Amino acid sequence: MTICPCFVNSLTVSGVLGTVAVKTLRVARMLALPGALLLPRVSAAQTVAQGPEAPPARVASQTVSFVETLQRAREEVPSVLTAIARARAAEAQIDTARAAYYPTLTLSSSPRMSFSDSPFLPATATTQALRLQNFALAADVTAQARMTLYDFGRTAANVSAAERGRRASDEDIRTAALTAMTQAAQQYITVLNDREAVTNARAVVAQREAQLQIAEGLVRNGARPPIERIRAEVNLDAARLDLVSTEAREETDRATLAAAIGLDPVVTVDVAPLPEDAFAVDDDPARAAQLALAARPEFAAARARLEQAQAQRDASQAQRRPTLAATAQAGASYTEVVTGRGLGGLSENASAGLSLSWPVFDATARANIQVAERNVATAQATLDAQSLQVRAAAVQAALATRSSRAALAQAERLATLAAANLEQAEGRYRNGAGTLLEMVDAQAADQSARVSVVRARLSFALARLQLVSAVGGLERMASPR
Repeated sequence: MTICPCFVNSLTVSGVLGTVAVKTLRVARMLALPGALLLPRVSAAQTVAQGPEAPPARVASQTVSFVETLQRAREEVPSVLTAIARARAAEAQIDTARAAYYPTLTLSSSPRMSFSDSPFLPATATTQALRLQNFALAADVTAQARMTLYDFGRTAANVSAAERGRRASDEDIRTAALTAMTQAAQQYITVLNDREAVTNARAVVAQREAQLQIAEGLVRNGARPPIERIRAEVNLDAARLDLVSTEAREETDRATLAAAIGLDPVVTVDVAPLPEDAFAVDDDPARAAQLALAARPEFAAARARLEQAQAQRDASQAQRRPTLAATAQAGASYTEVVTGRGLGGLSENASAGLSLSWPVFDATARANIQVAERNVATAQATLDAQSLQVRAAAVQAALATRSSRAALAQAERLATLAAANLEQAEGRYRNGAGTLLEMVDAQAADQSARVSVVRARLSFALARLQLVSAVGGLERMASPR
């Protein structure tokens, strides 16, 4: 077993007193293994205390408010931009469906050249055979027009399906934006909580520094063995190490927040504090479930897709109905006989009429109807599942808000008691009436209570954020009037 040099020095000093030396040796043996394990960390903490190497300079610093965070997440996150592009594609499908209302006009032209060489008169005893050669150039132009007069709801159903698809895509944009805003808001709250945790860790370091001064005074006056000064130094270095870890976590969360709102992660993002009533919302579960159905874009998108599936079913059924259309055709051709014999000149033609087509038997149409009916059933099941999911999420968020509020109140009461207990233990130890073990226990209880309060505040803030997001309040916060 290896004992660090500082413990050996304490053993040497305490060796002057027989009974005290035995107790010091026992304590040193108890602390030898943790001390050896903590040597690398203590060294790192001391390095930080002495002045660590400066981290790489960040590119820029920017302070954002909570509303700005929501707006940037809604407008600049790639997932939202992708949803916008899909909505534009869905909007183009509406124009495609409406095109069936308009007439179609087709123009065609075919210039051609012809040459023929054929026998004309056979040879006789007195004459040679004669051949007829003909070479001509010709061109024609034809115009065809067709317009559907009535298709018994087929085009109307296709247009309706496309419009429902676009509405679903619009709700998908809201869903993507809400997801991005919720994630950014969570990271915003986490950074605020990290700031509180850093402040708490610095307070613990200051507390440990004061306790070290007390221990040094008691050891200097001979009221306590040197081992207590060493233990105070170990506690101080452990608090400094915890401060370094907390500050590193804050830097990491700031970089994550920058990426969540579309900024370069190397940008140092600072956050403005939130008012106390930032997430004021009714935490009644029944009320939350009712508001969620009216506000959540996921449910609205599922409902629009059900209507789209129903319109597509109507369009499939309309494929078995007749189509009445008006048709017209006009053409002109010109022929020029270069050599030989033939008819040349300009000729025109025109015709118009009505056409009625009725697919009496089409196996594909029947299959399409069956597929469309299955799609309607699937969309209905998806809507039911989405309704349950949205309501459940709202109820869970409301219950989590209530429980986290109670947990925060209990954590704050515990922290108050732990702080009072530590104050009494410090007074007793300063006056020589308390023991080192009593002081260490009070320190551990106070630090644990501080951490519990920080965590409880984070849990309460995140729970309220989830509730606000579940009932549609986050979108209203991103677009203040």
